[in-house]
Amino acid sequence: MKRWILVKGLAVLALLGLTLPASALRIAYFPPTQRALHSEVIVIGKVIGIEKQPVDLAPHAGAPEKVSHQIALVKVQENLLGAENLTHLKIAFIPPAPPPPPVDDPNVPVRPILRPRPVLQPPQLKEGDQFLFFLVKHPGGPYFMMPGMYPPLNVKDEGSKKEIENVKQVVAAIRDPLSGLKSDKPQERVRTAAILVLKFRSAPMFAQQVDQVPIDAELNRLILQTLAEADWGQIEEEPSPFQPVQAFYALGLTPQDGWNPPKLVLQPGQTPQDFNKMMHKAYVDWLKGPGKDYRIKKFVAKN
Repeated sequence: MKRWILVKGLAVLALLGLTLPASALRIAYFPPTQRALHSEVIVIGKVIGIEKQPVDLAPHAGAPEKVSHQIALVKVQENLLGAENLTHLKIAFIPPAPPPPPVDDPNVPVRPILRPRPVLQPPQLKEGDQFLFFLVKHPGGPYFMMPGMYPPLNVKDEGSKKEIENVKQVVAAIRDPLSGLKSDKPQERVRTAAILVLKFRSAPMFAQQVDQVPIDAELNRLILQTLAEADWGQIEEEPSPFQPVQAFYALGLTPQDGWNPPKLVLQPGQTPQDFNKMMHKAYVDWLKGPGKDYRIKKFVAKN
């Protein structure tokens, strides 16, 4: 039972795009490929101006109060996802708080300056910046937001080139899923299937309520069959963040779906078993039986 909890816990971390950090106090952003999954709009653009008048907006879904935001006007240079027919975007961001004024009073004791804790906040935008933006539409107006754990990539940074290419691969799978699922390359089929499952099973940003809608029947069949044909224990030379076991856990199968997970029982002296392979075999058997009519459902915001 403890082994099952541990394995499932690690799988959940992997699903969220997280790894165990070197320090429990270290804070990290989601990897760019994970940011692409949860973004409604992904563009490469240049900041051409900052509006003088701030706008009060809710900083996130369900926020009790609005917060002052600055508005950056961004010229779309390349639309990757969701900005068809748009030439410019208004991106709202929270400017950093000004430093406290110095205390010029000999009666007030001087306190040491403490380094503030790191916060997950995208950078302050300024004219001339050129980024790959991960955005969601704000429900309170014609604005787009950079969620706190989804900062943009600086396209002028040499180290971002590989990450930008990876993001484009994710977007390609989302925009044309059948090409990836029918590819002659097994790794591309598996990566596409995992990307789609994780995309479908992610709730939209700012959505107060969601529905779960069955996906297209043929797309459903190809995804589930691709996961069944994949090697869940294979380690690639350059490991992809989208693995079949991650996609499987994202499905969230329950006994109502006819799913009964295998039990891992270790006897003294018994050779340790590969739990992922056990899960894979159980999944293949399930797909042939109770799962043959199973339909993946995607989260969509209620109107």
